[in-house]
Amino acid sequence: MTKIKVISVLPVAMLLLASLLFQSSQLNGQTKGTFTDARDGHIYAWVKIGNQTWMAENLRFDAKVGSWVYNNDSTMLVTFGRLYNWKTAKSSCPKGWHMPSDKEWGVLIQTLGGPGEAGLKMIAMDTVIKVPGHLSAPGVSPFSPLLSGIRHPDGTCIGVNYWGGCWSADKTNDTVANNVLFAHGRKDLGLGTNDKNAGFSVRCVKSK
Repeated sequence: MTKIKVISVLPVAMLLLASLLFQSSQLNGQTKGTFTDARDGHIYAWVKIGNQTWMAENLRFDAKVGSWVYNNDSTMLVTFGRLYNWKTAKSSCPKGWHMPSDKEWGVLIQTLGGPGEAGLKMIAMDTVIKVPGHLSAPGVSPFSPLLSGIRHPDGTCIGVNYWGGCWSADKTNDTVANNVLFAHGRKDLGLGTNDKNAGFSVRCVKSK
C-alpha cells in the first residue's frame, strides 16, 4: 500500500506561537493594570500602548437595549464580553473612557507596527494582560477575546474564535459605521464598514 506523505503543519504553528511569545515579551514591558466599572462592579484589565490607554478585554456592560451575548449563550460573556449595535456602543463605555474614533484606532495601529502587524499584536496583548477569572485561556493562546464573532441585524451570530471586530465612533453615513476587523491567524488588522444595527465588540480607550 502506498504511503501518503503528510506535510506537517508544526513549523507553521511554531512560527505563530513564537511570534505571539515575542509580542508577549514586548507587551509585558507595557504599563498595565485594572479598574472597576462603578456601574456593575466589573474589573477590567487595561494596558498603556504609546500615549494611549486601552482596555485589554471587550466591554461587557449590559446596556439592556442594543447589546447581546453571542447566541444568547451566557458562557460566552466572560471571555468575549457583549456585542453592541453602533448607537448603543457609543454610549456604553464607563465614565472616563470612550469608544475610539478612526483617528485613535489609527494611532494604535501605527504604534503596533502598522496595519500589517497590529492585528496579531493586539491578540497577543489580550493573551498576556489577564485578570483572574475573566480571560479563560491560560498562557499564550492563538485565540483572543477579539475573535468574538459578530451578530447580524437579523439576530444570527457567526464567527466566534475565527473572526471579530470592534466599532469605531465614526460613521460612513446614516446606516453604515466604521470598524476594525480581526481574523484568527492573521497578522493584519482590517478596516471596514458595517450596518449600524449589526453587533460588534467594543474596546474603550481612556479619555484624556
